[in-house]
Amino acid sequence: MSSDGAMTLAEPAIRRGRPRDTAKDEAILLAAGDLFMEHGYEAVSVDAVAQKAGVSKATIYARYADKDALFAAVLRQECERAVSPDSFFPAEDQPVRETLILLATRFLDLVTGEKAMQMNRVLVAETARAPRMAELFYETAVLTLKNRFAEWLRVETARGRLHVRDADGAAWRYLGGVKGEAHLRASFGLPPIPPAQLKAHIEAAADEFLRAHAADPAPNKAV
Repeated sequence: MSSDGAMTLAEPAIRRGRPRDTAKDEAILLAAGDLFMEHGYEAVSVDAVAQKAGVSKATIYARYADKDALFAAVLRQECERAVSPDSFFPAEDQPVRETLILLATRFLDLVTGEKAMQMNRVLVAETARAPRMAELFYETAVLTLKNRFAEWLRVETARGRLHVRDADGAAWRYLGGVKGEAHLRASFGLPPIPPAQLKAHIEAAADEFLRAHAADPAPNKAV
């Protein structure tokens, strides 16, 4: 915490000497993640994380300046895993429609799954005290995925498989449209959309996107 009360996100401490035990690193982050998601940020102590991880408090503090830094590391790791490029864009030669459907399906899993809802509740509870946490989630998960999607749209436009003038805007509109009712229902704790209905929604979103951004059949035509 800075002197003016604003939270700062410290990176893990870097120590000289023997290499760090990566097994302990993983155990700490796994234990902390489970506890934060189950009990919320405020209810979890570093002692509880140490006990669950099977390490000492000193081991944790050798890596993280405080509980805020530990939570930030958990959040960053979860986000980076969730938006792994291979999870959303697995093959360059995959048909565009299949990629759009895969992207939408996994994006909905990302924003409406049980872990996502748990994370959302923790972030909402912490926003007033530590707004940087929500910013970190937005930058590491949401913005990263949007940027990768936009770059894929630019590549596919260059390859002649799509015609997208504003890749960033198109990416936001597609992701926003896909979220739709499914995300609202998850946010309010309502039963999810039936799988067949959700599948139809995703396919319709992909087809609408393709109609809006079909490749120009006449490449030499002025646009």
